[in-house]
Amino acid sequence: MAKTGKSLLYVAIALAAFVATSAAIHALLPPMIPKGVAAKLNFFTEHKDEFDTVVVGTSRLYYSVSPEIFDKVTRENGLPTRTFNFGIDGMHPPENFYVLEQILKTKPRNLKWVVLEMGDIQTKWDNILGTERAVYWHDWPHTAMTLKKALDPRGNAQWFIKITRLWLARRDFVSNLTLFGKQFTNVGRGADFFPSHDRERFLEADSELGPNHDGYRLAGDAMSTERATIFRQKLAQEVSEARPKFLDPATDQAYRSAAAQIRQAGAAPVFVVAPVLSQTAARFRQTPPAPLLSFNDSRKYPEFYDTKVRIDDAHLTREGAEQFTRLLAQEFARLVRQP
Repeated sequence: MAKTGKSLLYVAIALAAFVATSAAIHALLPPMIPKGVAAKLNFFTEHKDEFDTVVVGTSRLYYSVSPEIFDKVTRENGLPTRTFNFGIDGMHPPENFYVLEQILKTKPRNLKWVVLEMGDIQTKWDNILGTERAVYWHDWPHTAMTLKKALDPRGNAQWFIKITRLWLARRDFVSNLTLFGKQFTNVGRGADFFPSHDRERFLEADSELGPNHDGYRLAGDAMSTERATIFRQKLAQEVSEARPKFLDPATDQAYRSAAAQIRQAGAAPVFVVAPVLSQTAARFRQTPPAPLLSFNDSRKYPEFYDTKVRIDDAHLTREGAEQFTRLLAQEFARLVRQP
């Protein structure tokens, strides 16, 4: 028994030492930010005071909002802006909230507006993006968002339903907690301190900034005739089934927190929903924490649902992107100038 007690004590000491060491590394060394995100964050950090407007979202905004056109239209509408597109492929919530925090931590002195794409918190992650993309933002606050969504997606479940959900969503729980563990204990995060490694990552990802180094990349070609037929069928079904829908509690709370962080940084938040295939109208359960511009309405904005200007269900061609940027800028200027 004495030997067993000592063994357990040694295990406990070793575990405590491991956790303490991991905590020290976690606190002292920067996270290993993936090259695509790192390229934009590095560039923005160096030029932060040159911009007063930042667009944050997925590829839906990355390839659809041209800062050059946006600034031209706002200027014509009496609201001159200088915009940077911080869209990233596959940057769904809560990764977008983590990146937003990194942007605000740079303390841009002239920041006035943050255009933040609306989307539901995800609990599953696409392996195509790679492990590094899944790990770096999985600190506890953002991991907790995914766990809350997985446990109670509607926000009104009784305790016994939550127990059932705990079993049904066990893979999501294990996956996200494992990613949190990797983020917390990742010794490789210190690699950012090695100049050669750092330089290579940024050079490889330079294309992420786009030809004008404003964060915007040109989109692709329109969908084929076959895909266009499928798109029209799916759109018709979406329109027939479209209903207003409240955001789940985890997502609602996360966007309220993001709006508060933006205001604390001295800027104003504006939420936007891109012209995606889904026709569901997102609603906050109480007073919205920021103005919301929704373009996922094919009846109101049919020009964005013409298959000639669409690449796929979520993305616009260059022509469509330019049209969308102009309308977004006009609506943004109108919104901001309202009392």
